[in-house]
Amino acid sequence: MKPRRRRSFATLACSAAAFAVLAACPGPTQTCCPALSAAVGNEVTQTFPPGGPMQTAWKVSFGHATSKGLFITGAWFQKAPGAPWMRVLWDARISDIFVPYHDNSQRYYDLTQFQFDLVPVSAVDLGCCGRKADDWVVQEVRDRGMLWKADQEGMRGTELVLWSTLGADNYNYIIQYSFRDDGTIAFRFGPTSHNLPGAESVPHMHNALWRVDVDLDGFPHDSALLHRHSEPPGSLTANDSVVPFNGGVEGAADWDPLQFTEVEVMDTVSKNGRGESIAYDLMPLREGSARHFEDFMQHDFWVTRYRPTELFFAQLPSYVAKHEPVVDTDVVLWYVSSAHHMPRREDGETVGDAWHGVALVMWGGFDLRPRNLFDRTPFYP
Repeated sequence: MKPRRRRSFATLACSAAAFAVLAACPGPTQTCCPALSAAVGNEVTQTFPPGGPMQTAWKVSFGHATSKGLFITGAWFQKAPGAPWMRVLWDARISDIFVPYHDNSQRYYDLTQFQFDLVPVSAVDLGCCGRKADDWVVQEVRDRGMLWKADQEGMRGTELVLWSTLGADNYNYIIQYSFRDDGTIAFRFGPTSHNLPGAESVPHMHNALWRVDVDLDGFPHDSALLHRHSEPPGSLTANDSVVPFNGGVEGAADWDPLQFTEVEVMDTVSKNGRGESIAYDLMPLREGSARHFEDFMQHDFWVTRYRPTELFFAQLPSYVAKHEPVVDTDVVLWYVSSAHHMPRREDGETVGDAWHGVALVMWGGFDLRPRNLFDRTPFYP
């Protein structure tokens, strides 16, 4: 078992200033903030809908450290009142942040090359409704818009968000994990702050190299599958395939926008109430695929069998060389999300002899979305 620090924090009450910024939520209490469920130390439990009769819930534990940023050390989902907690994640993190400049003047590894730490939480981070999970991590419950809509009927969705900021010299990286009421987990990476001094106009990439250890209802019986879609030229029909990832052994795959490529982790034993295998799909959110010189950047998806010492993205080619099975075992997903930064006037300007400005956040990442986890359409009467 991993040691866990125990901290407590006070509830953040809505202030008069908050009402000047955000419209009051409907209802007789006129409160502006959703109800945040109890937290103990580095473990947060949140029920949905916030403050109402529980329909679903998440229990999440987190950690952070120098050269590691914010990471998840466990996530469990409860799909209905009285249902057992089901483990979804054992561990999820950014393994490294690879930043090559297009002129090859710099090739930074912002986690493993440096001793960068998280930035302490500030008042602007908390906003109206956030609270400190600890001095470096913000806990929020956010309205995420419509969960579903059918003419005059509908329902708004909510999510538990845990996020922090890695201070990487001139850059800041927002690392964010969102746990949604429908069982989805959203992984987000947001570069921001000041362009590199002396190279403010040099294009570059910020590659978040993710490592996600999915333990769906426990670790022993998970299988990695690859989803592909095809529409043959001149045909009015389309085809969809789900096959064992890399033939059922460790390896890599590439994202193809014409194939809507996804990776699925399916539990070969656990079923929903209809006898269907439960699963989670890794759904990319991306603008393109980086192909830098390094071997580990030649593919977008990688899958390995779990080994506790294998934590470094740059060593993936040697990890997969073992060609161990990734069917009915304990699997780890690895994924590259790239932010292509072409500097623009919105990043800043030269004032006198100094650069003045800040690069706005560029978001990248992916979603883990459940498949057949529920027995029926959730949140619908």
